[in-house]
Amino acid sequence: MELYIFDASLNFVGLLDNFISLQWTRRYAKYGEFELHCSLNPENLALLVRGNIVWKKDDPEAGYIEFRQMDQDTEGKETLVIKGKFLSGYLNRRIIWGQETLQATAETAMRTLVTKHGITPTNTDRIIPNLILWALKGYSQAVNYQTSYMNLLDEVENLCGLSELGYRVKFDVTNKKLVFEVYAGLDRSVNQIVNPRCIFSKEFENILTQQYTDSLNNFRNTVLIGGMGEGTARKLVTVGTSVGLDRFEDFVDAKDLTNVVNEVTLTDLEYTATLVDRGNSKLGETQEIQTFDSTVNLNSNLGYKTDFDLGDIVTCTSKKWGLTLDTRITEVIEVYEEFGPSISVTFGNNIPTIIDKIKSISKQQQYGASATSTSIPTTGDIDGGSFI
Repeated sequence: MELYIFDASLNFVGLLDNFISLQWTRRYAKYGEFELHCSLNPENLALLVRGNIVWKKDDPEAGYIEFRQMDQDTEGKETLVIKGKFLSGYLNRRIIWGQETLQATAETAMRTLVTKHGITPTNTDRIIPNLILWALKGYSQAVNYQTSYMNLLDEVENLCGLSELGYRVKFDVTNKKLVFEVYAGLDRSVNQIVNPRCIFSKEFENILTQQYTDSLNNFRNTVLIGGMGEGTARKLVTVGTSVGLDRFEDFVDAKDLTNVVNEVTLTDLEYTATLVDRGNSKLGETQEIQTFDSTVNLNSNLGYKTDFDLGDIVTCTSKKWGLTLDTRITEVIEVYEEFGPSISVTFGNNIPTIIDKIKSISKQQQYGASATSTSIPTTGDIDGGSFI
């Protein structure tokens, strides 16, 4: 397999046709990543510099290099290790510069944030070069969302969590453009009749290895959201109705959400809706963990990107374990090595990493701080899974 290398201005600079290994991690509602190992020689050092873009032919996405490491083993063999993020990682370089209140579909909300803070911001220094929008697809999931001074990428991913939509920045090689797209996978589960069904099972020999995880780690299903006000005058909203031992509570500090937007006062119903969406966003981060992590047999009856792809809802089953799960493909890791390609697929919402938890805590602290700070500049599905 050949890798095409471009500079940050999307100009072709060279071809890498010999490497040791490539791990290409695609994600549905988060940015993807890649890791490349190749020989350490002057040609590769000159080609694989920070900021350059790596693209696999006929792949919708590409990744930019942000890490290089030169290794030498005990036998003197030298290796160049390259790591980077997919192009959607560029959104991580921008914040919501000011306050945004979005009463729209989740798709429109994401497109609005990316447009105002990456494509046509008031301050032209903030433009992400060559970034454009893909066509509006008209997904109907509605949100009442308010945000200020948060990371743009985090907010896009929060909106994905609220709506079960995915996003990506596609690499248009021909027109030298980065194309932001909101999309939804197909429902290929066993009980629907619109699309061809896709069933993964050891019994069907389309799975080589399989690991099922069922966990309440980090789980919460009821949140109390605290909005404006102090003490008994504070606006409080509850999301979730579970009772007894089935009730897992949490608190969300949402003082940063105000009821005045562009000098217009929101109705109590409108303000409550923004608090509810903040609570739902928190619940999206604290779901039950139900996953089938599987190594897919590429020589089976199901073809990757033909019969199933990232974002699709499929059925995973194990007769031996007595389990059947309709769930979304949330991550695909493509591995290319000398002995051939392989893919590992995550079906369902994976266990949060320590970095995910740190980001969640940091975000909560930012929400609480943004309501009182005086130094901020003013210029400018998982499907849930169900047993059948």
